[in-house]
Amino acid sequence: MLVAQLSGLRIRVLANRLSCDTDLARNVHDTLAAKLVKMIDAQRNILAAERARVAARGTEDEQDAFYDLHHYQTAYYETWLIEPVALLHEYLVDDLSCEYFNFQTGEWQHRDSEVPIAVPVPAEKLCGLAMIIAEIEDVSGARFSVENVYYSEAEAEAAWWESTGADPDEVFAMTGAGHR
Repeated sequence: MLVAQLSGLRIRVLANRLSCDTDLARNVHDTLAAKLVKMIDAQRNILAAERARVAARGTEDEQDAFYDLHHYQTAYYETWLIEPVALLHEYLVDDLSCEYFNFQTGEWQHRDSEVPIAVPVPAEKLCGLAMIIAEIEDVSGARFSVENVYYSEAEAEAAWWESTGADPDEVFAMTGAGHR
């Protein structure tokens, strides 16, 4: 049943992509469609392993079939159900060692401030995908994140100014005796 539901939701993601008016929304749609293909494949592996286990009952292959099924179920759980699945930018923080993995440089770095800064993309910028994501989460149990990740406070601030459309020089301009 889950394979059929995920397949139908993938078709909805692809159909919804046709109405996208930004590259950001199209990229998130494409990423989600690709993730759904992987989820569907993982579920098909579980179904095949379940059939193999049933066929192996009472034979010398029964234990191997059990372990194969357990492997596929564990892999699905660890891949899709533990952490949110990133649809835009990934980030990884190790609070124990106070480090973060910078996906731009491919290196672990010491974390002495709030970086990386993850800013969720507003639902209205996803061209209707937020509702489909919520449905996929309800059906599958997986969680998804659509966030822009900034590896410096300056990057985050520049992105904020860009998103507001305001010019900081204009906003903070002082004239005359220190007043506008």
